[in-house]
Order: sequence, then structure tokens, then C-alpha cells
Amino acid sequence: MSPLVLNLNPANFYTFHNMNLKNNDTVLLKKEGNIAIVTLNRPKQYNAITEDLKWGLLHAFNDIQKDDQIRVVILTGNGKGFCAGADMSDLNSGGFSPLEVRDNLIMMYGNVVRSIMRLEKPVICAINGPVAGAGLGIALSCDLRIMAEHASMRYAFINIGLVPDAGSTWFLARQVGYSKALELIIEGEKIPAHECLKLNLTNKVCPAETLMNHAMTWAKRLAERPTMAIGRTKKVLNFAMQNDLNSTIAQEGEEQMACLLSHDHKEGVKAFLEKRKPEFIGK
Repeated sequence: MSPLVLNLNPANFYTFHNMNLKNNDTVLLKKEGNIAIVTLNRPKQYNAITEDLKWGLLHAFNDIQKDDQIRVVILTGNGKGFCAGADMSDLNSGGFSPLEVRDNLIMMYGNVVRSIMRLEKPVICAINGPVAGAGLGIALSCDLRIMAEHASMRYAFINIGLVPDAGSTWFLARQVGYSKALELIIEGEKIPAHECLKLNLTNKVCPAETLMNHAMTWAKRLAERPTMAIGRTKKVLNFAMQNDLNSTIAQEGEEQMACLLSHDHKEGVKAFLEKRKPEFIGK
């Protein structure tokens, strides 16, 4: 494992990847107008996570971050599963020491979930099948989720004597609270889609055959919204989850000041006064 990656300051991470990343077929990026579709593409392995897949995700979201035409992202999986978690063959190969696994979790997984979470555009996770392990960190780092009826989530770490990773404890505890999060993790049972809906782990559930249609319809609706305001709303909400009320109010003021200067704010006010639908351009 390269010391350059392990010692890299996350703030400079994208600079490094601009020089070193290249596309690989474990992650597909397709752009349809102002919507980007990112697809995990190891269907025979239920999209289990390898080093290539992590690099592929970082490449895709780096590309999307720089593309001003893209206003919404859909993240999904190819085949029967969304993501089975880390590829167990990698762990079983003995190729990584516990120290290297730790450093990889902190840097690689950390930057994958942060690249999704910090993207200033809404990300919809279309969960097409089972998701487990580190795949849950990826799924829960997305802003919104829609699950196929037969899909499920499972915190399977406990079954192999491990703790959850890829930020999944952070996301889960904030979605369902400490006690429920602990229960789901230490019992390690499958959580069906409709139970995920009750637990607020997903926003919507739909028939599997209509999953991408529902996700695209949702994405197109969000693409008509003021993208800059959505991105800054994400930023404020994430700030609010970690800070007190006074600090959050101050942060809201900073983000509001930036939005007041935007084209879409001016268009929104003008449309309101003219009693018409606003035409936002995302800037």
C-alpha cells in the first residue's frame, strides 16, 4: 500500500487523484443530460468492494464534482445486489496486515463516503438488491435512498467478529439512534426493505422492475430545483449534526449569504412576484 495515499491529507485528496486516477470497469459512469448515473459493476460478486472499485468511485465522484452540467446523481448496482461489502477474498488472501487494513479504512473508505457526502449536488442511492458490510457506509452516505421491494440491508460484520466500518456506525446512529443501531449491528440480521422504510433507513420502496424509473423521475424533479441551494443545505445539515445551535445558526447565515448572490435566488424571487414557475439553472 502506497505511503503517499496513507499519509495524504484528505483536503488535498482530489489533487492527488487528478494525477493518478484512471477509469476501470468496476464502476460505470453514465451521464444523461444533467443527471449522472454511477453503477457498481461487479455483478457476479454482488458488487463486493475491491481496491479498484474504491478508486472507481473516487474517480466518478471527482468527475461529477467538476462537471457543472450535472445537477443530480443516482448511485446503483449492476445485477442482483447493490453491494455485498468488502470482497472477502481480499481479506482472506493475507495481503494486508491489520495496520494496513486500518489505514485503508481511514483513507480509502473515508474518502469514498466523504466524496459522496460532501458533493454539492443531491445523491440518490437506488438500492437494487441486498446491501451489507461496507456497502452500507456507501449507501447511507448518500442523501436519499430508494429500495427495491426485495432489497435488504444487513450489518454482517458481527458474524465474522468485526465492527462496522466505512462510516456506517456514524450514519446508522444518526438515522435510528444509539440503542436501535446497536441492536441492528450486534444481531446481524437481514433488514427487509419495508422495515428499512419504518426505520428511516430508506426514503422510498418500490417494485424492483420500476426502481430505476422511480429513481430517474425523482432525479429529474430534483434537477429542476436550485442546485446551489441544495448543496449548501447538505452542508448546513451535516454541520448541524455535529455542532450546537448557536454555531449552526451562524453557519446558516454564511450559507444564506452565498445563496443570496446566486442566479437561482434572484430567479426564484422574480418568479414568485410574477406568479410563475421558476426556471432554475443550478447557479
